[in-house]
Amino acid sequence: MNPNGRMNLMLFLAVVVIAAGNVGAFTYSLWGPSFSLYWNDFLDAHLYRPAVKAGDRTIANCLKVSDFYSARLTTYFLGDSDKSAGGPTTDLSKYDEYCDRVPGTGKVIFSVTLMEKDVRSQSVALAFYKSDAKGGLELLTSVPSKPHPAGFVTLESSVDHKGKYLLELAFGEGKSEEDRIAMPISVGQ
Repeated sequence: MNPNGRMNLMLFLAVVVIAAGNVGAFTYSLWGPSFSLYWNDFLDAHLYRPAVKAGDRTIANCLKVSDFYSARLTTYFLGDSDKSAGGPTTDLSKYDEYCDRVPGTGKVIFSVTLMEKDVRSQSVALAFYKSDAKGGLELLTSVPSKPHPAGFVTLESSVDHKGKYLLELAFGEGKSEEDRIAMPISVGQ
């Protein structure tokens, strides 16, 4: 190929790259948000790495909010295995720390930190549900409504099947959507 042909080919490729960049930039509002959501979900689903120590994650990673309330979710997970059978279940050093995605079946302890100090004197309830194939919810366990002056609500449960679960925090009577925080929990997905 002669030098003019190479130069023309390089100029043509440069024009194509610049045009593709402009098309991508000007149409970002159409494809960007869905691609970003897909990419984040892919990374979250495939990078189950427990925190090395409590507090490794930023507070925003596990922060759940409603219109009036906010709470931070920490999930302690102990997978089903021969090593986890028996022994005291209160030894949190055996547990790995997660947010709302748990890598498999086993024992979970949900610890919810109430972020607003004035909420700690109100009654707060916590319930854990399993979602069925039709979208219905089956109550697995719950903590009755009562004040939590220390600012922590804790609930223990077992997750026997992979799938979708729901952790619901209800403030006061929890009658309206504004008085509840729904936290979807994914197990093994």
